[in-house]
Amino acid sequence: MLGKAWGWLTARLGGQPQGRLRFSVHRHPAYESFWRPSDQSQRTPRMEVQIYLEASNMINEPRWITNAEIEGMPAHATVVIGVRDAGTGKFAAENPLPPQRIAVVSLLFLIDGQSRSVDEPFHATLFLTDNLGERHSTKVIMN
Repeated sequence: MLGKAWGWLTARLGGQPQGRLRFSVHRHPAYESFWRPSDQSQRTPRMEVQIYLEASNMINEPRWITNAEIEGMPAHATVVIGVRDAGTGKFAAENPLPPQRIAVVSLLFLIDGQSRSVDEPFHATLFLTDNLGERHSTKVIMN
């Protein structure tokens, strides 16, 4: 009921309603996101980007993350999209975002092109698509 009231209030005040899935970069040291140059033996320079997200599923049904992309960065491959199972601690693409819970999502990208300097912050917009085709975005800033 509070969620409906908040949605109504933000709509009346001209704000955007909150999404069904919410994502933010995970801040716990056990889930440290990073970016670095990938294997230098390849002809094409690539950057490896590992992002751990804290995902909140605000609805009463599970959702699966089916696709992820970083805006403006052509990914050679999205190597891993995995949700951490709370019972086993294992990441797997088959694991859903549980309803009304928070979960950890792991994303690993291989990006074509020159690597950014690891001394500079990494700024990007991340787009995630769920099993119903809904797209969700979040800003990623890693120091």
